[in-house]
Amino acid sequence: MNSKDLYNAFQDIDDDILERSDSFSRKKTLWITFAAAAACLLLVIGAIALLPHIKQQSLDPQSGGFVLSPQTTATVSYDYDNITPASKEQLEYFTEEEMFALENLYIFRGEVTKLTNIAIDFKGEKERRCIAEIAITEVYKGDISVGDQITMLLPCQINVDPHMEDTGIIRQIETGMEGIFMPIVYNKDSYMEMNGAVLMFRDLADCGLGDGIRWAFLSTDHGIVFAREAYKGAQYANSLDDIEEYVIEMLS
Repeated sequence: MNSKDLYNAFQDIDDDILERSDSFSRKKTLWITFAAAAACLLLVIGAIALLPHIKQQSLDPQSGGFVLSPQTTATVSYDYDNITPASKEQLEYFTEEEMFALENLYIFRGEVTKLTNIAIDFKGEKERRCIAEIAITEVYKGDISVGDQITMLLPCQINVDPHMEDTGIIRQIETGMEGIFMPIVYNKDSYMEMNGAVLMFRDLADCGLGDGIRWAFLSTDHGIVFAREAYKGAQYANSLDDIEEYVIEMLS
């Protein structure tokens, strides 16, 4: 058979045969695509199975408990026991000008409406904290408003071991107490990692105190309480109104 005969033979192939061949080719391509997608899905499922187990708890039938994000692998629970905190935080040195100049800071006046001690389990290593709920009455800095109810994570539990270092001021906080607070604002990337487990701070509160000595001015039955050595310009303050004037002056 010469080249002319071969060309004529191809010309005589039934169009129906060509259509069936083209259909088979398309089906084969679709099958290969589906198989590849299925293989990718199996890989994703396998990867998820290898991730650390994320344990979420419905801790309080009334409130629904903490809603933890997928990034949080620590277990959080209410803690009503008197347990001595497990860690002491180091105080980083700031001048009073530097403290007020921090960008990721709320500064507000408000009344403490609720205090809830919690335990955070980092795969067997526990941290003891407290969540304070505060009704805001004045705003000096930050994207918050008067009347807002804000949640603030404290660096220790309340009514437990009052002699714990680095928490001497904030341990005097009580429900119904008024104060001026300077907490760090939590964003979606704020987290704490310990013992291979992660806690996303925003799962628990809107903001939090960097330590228990500075960042809070409390009006107690025994007068105004704050770290006078950290705020030289407010050494002679005797009331929250005095602190308010000092804060406004520092921010201006």
